[in-house]
This record gives sequence, structure tokens and C-alpha cells, in this order.
Amino acid sequence: MLKQKIKTQKFGNEYQNEHFFILNKGHNSGKPISEYCTNCFVFLADSKEEKEFFYFLFYGLWQGNLFRPFITGSVIPFIRIDVLINVVKEAYKKVSIKPIDYFDSIQLMKELDKHNEVLVKQITLIKQTKKALMYKMLK
Repeated sequence: MLKQKIKTQKFGNEYQNEHFFILNKGHNSGKPISEYCTNCFVFLADSKEEKEFFYFLFYGLWQGNLFRPFITGSVIPFIRIDVLINVVKEAYKKVSIKPIDYFDSIQLMKELDKHNEVLVKQITLIKQTKKALMYKMLK
């Protein structure tokens, strides 16, 4: 099932249906992203619900560093598409046993991401304030 849904992204391909991208190079291999960038796979979903389900499955696996053991390459780290598919298949089997718990976890992750965004903005403002104070003192 997943072999048909995860493809290597080719430059210039555009998709009309629901999709997201998955980084395949670097230490963030396996991280799902919404915008295209070079060196990524694409997940082609049949519906918005399926896209959200698998997006957060990838996100959880990436956050838990569960792709790390499968990243290879000494100069440029990367993950192979067949290895990525196998990891996600195993995770899918586990979360499909308790779908209600999984959907509750997705909701919690969304809330935590919102809190994280607020904290990142606050840290940025604190850094800007520190710079402004130093400029004012050194004037």
C-alpha cells in the first residue's frame, strides 16, 4: 500500500491531490514538510484525513528519532525509500491497533506545536530586545 503512495520527488512535478513531502537527506531525514524542497520524497494521499494521519505518523517517528538508526552515508546522510516505507509500515500496524489513542495523540501534538510556535516567537523577541539594549548602551 505505502509503496504506491511514497515516491521520489522529481523537480518540476506538481500534484493536484493531497500530498506532503518527506526529507530524505541530512540528519532530518524522515521529517514531513508541507512545502517542496530538494532531496525529498512525496506522499500522495487519497484524502485530507489520510494525509493528516500519515503526516503526523511521520512527524511522530521523526520527533522520536526513530528514523535515526536507518540513516546511512558518511559524507551526506540519507535514508533509503524502501527502509523508510518499512519503518512506516511497522508504525502503521502499531497505531492502527488503537486508533482512538492515536487520534488523541495527534490532537495533543497539534496543541504542543501551537505552544512551541508561541515560545519561539517569544525567544525571538527576547533576542531582539537584548540587541536593542546593547545598541542603546553602546551609542
